Amino acid sequence: MKKLFALILSIVMILTLMTACSSDDTSTKPTATPTTAAPAPSSGGDETPLYTPGEDGLIKSAFGGVSVTKPGELPIVKEPVTLTILHVKHENVEDYDNNKMTKFMEEQTGVNIEWVLVPSQDASQRVNLLLSTQVDLPDIFMIPSGLTNEVISDMADQGVFLRLDDMIEHLAYWYAERREQDPLIEQMMKLPDGHEYSLPKVVLSEPNSMSRRAWINQKWLDNLGLKTPTTTDELIEVLRAFKNDDPNGNGKADEIAFMGSTTGWAAYPEEYILNSFLKYSRGTPYYIDKGKFEACYDKDAYREGLKYMHQLCAIEGLLDPASYTQENSQLQQLFDNEEIALVGLATGGGTFIWAPMDGERVREYAPLAPLKGPQGVQYTYYDPFGSYYPNEFVITKACKNPEVAFRFADYMYSREVSMRNRLGEPGVDYLIPEEGAMGIDGKPATYIPVLPWGKINSSHWNEIGPTYNDFDNNGVKGDDPYELQQYLWNATEKYYAPYKPPIEMCYNNKMFFTAEDARRLSEINTDLQSYVRNSLAEFVTGVRDPFDDAQWQAYLDELKALNYEEYISIVQARLDAEGNN
Repeated sequence: MKKLFALILSIVMILTLMTACSSDDTSTKPTATPTTAAPAPSSGGDETPLYTPGEDGLIKSAFGGVSVTKPGELPIVKEPVTLTILHVKHENVEDYDNNKMTKFMEEQTGVNIEWVLVPSQDASQRVNLLLSTQVDLPDIFMIPSGLTNEVISDMADQGVFLRLDDMIEHLAYWYAERREQDPLIEQMMKLPDGHEYSLPKVVLSEPNSMSRRAWINQKWLDNLGLKTPTTTDELIEVLRAFKNDDPNGNGKADEIAFMGSTTGWAAYPEEYILNSFLKYSRGTPYYIDKGKFEACYDKDAYREGLKYMHQLCAIEGLLDPASYTQENSQLQQLFDNEEIALVGLATGGGTFIWAPMDGERVREYAPLAPLKGPQGVQYTYYDPFGSYYPNEFVITKACKNPEVAFRFADYMYSREVSMRNRLGEPGVDYLIPEEGAMGIDGKPATYIPVLPWGKINSSHWNEIGPTYNDFDNNGVKGDDPYELQQYLWNATEKYYAPYKPPIEMCYNNKMFFTAEDARRLSEINTDLQSYVRNSLAEFVTGVRDPFDDAQWQAYLDELKALNYEEYISIVQARLDAEGNN
């Protein structure tokens, strides 16, 4: 039965195809033909140390492929080499062959790119088939947000994906600089066997790492002569006034005190509220306490948070229960109501998901900092690992020139190429600022955007592939405080960054496990995650009562039946092993 279950799950192997703020990095093992592990790189039988330049200045391949130039030297090869790259076509990239980024990379490296483009709707099936049969493998998988960790572990065990340790040590130049600059990369990239098999994409963004924000109608506060709430108790008083005292002044009882949605960016209310009771994340409801892996959802503090939200929603009607059923478009219609504001407090990554930034409605709202809870807890939602996508670039055993493929990826970590991959051609798609211009992040600016992000183009690869973006908020600072990047940066730094928990408390849900452990975690999490989320909505909206001890005990008993303790023990063992390395 277990084998049948694994086979069925293999057909729907998870590929994370969109850039998200938080996700569970698990999937199911694809059915694959056993194969002998790929041999480790060899120095070729002579006494020359691995990857030592010869008299001609070239570095001999340890796999019998084409020699490459020294690390950091371009072009990579003396004669053109073709690499096949399997890539999921992005809707914003019009043409990959006649693409400025493609042409630039080919000219600079001496590599001819042969694209194997897969439509996004067919990606999971196509990749699963390739890995299962191991026939017609590309040289490289370069997939948006990467293959899952479980697939990497499984295919590494079978020798389908090449071990990169020696190439990282001896051939990396720009990637080596990034690893020295950011030690978190090396920490995140090692599998349980201590080796590395993939290359990451890194897009650092303070606003994205603290995206679960709340926005309060400042105009309503002013109309009612109220101060901005700073505690959970004060919020209740404000929301009661929003509901009952006609803050929009139209003489109608049409105000919605507090609302979220199920599909908007970071729009679930609990990711804002529950952080006043304990460190909480909906996507990864776990934290680390002095090295111990803990679940949020079985704690007394979590129950107290549910009681508070139950009071807001089920008892007093301050939090609209539609928050747990409606899509963001429905909240958007209410928020940006043509006649007058109807929503007092909304949770989401930014007001732009409900109203245009150049309109008047967003100017009525201000960020609401995390609230201090009854026990003094006051955390910002914080995911320091969400900026790292570990498996963006993988070299397969079919690649005849692995060193060329690695050096190609290494070059993509240079600042110039990383900026091209995000912004396009310098001087055309983005401009270089004058000396002394300051960026949104308060550092000397490095670019002035011209090509709007999200526009269909043939200038870049939509930031897919190996890259290190530490310049996302470093565009020239303008005069408009409602310019989106400026707006989110200011809100994050002033209202949320002061309350982020220490990184030691944050669980890295992108950690690698053995293929066997990853499969078991996925099996448990399938039902466990659904149960925890559904139970939360039921406790908040009144289907269940968190004040009732019997109902709470029944909830805890079901958690045990769903093997949440086994889930915790598997992760704890991996953390312990990581700490001992």
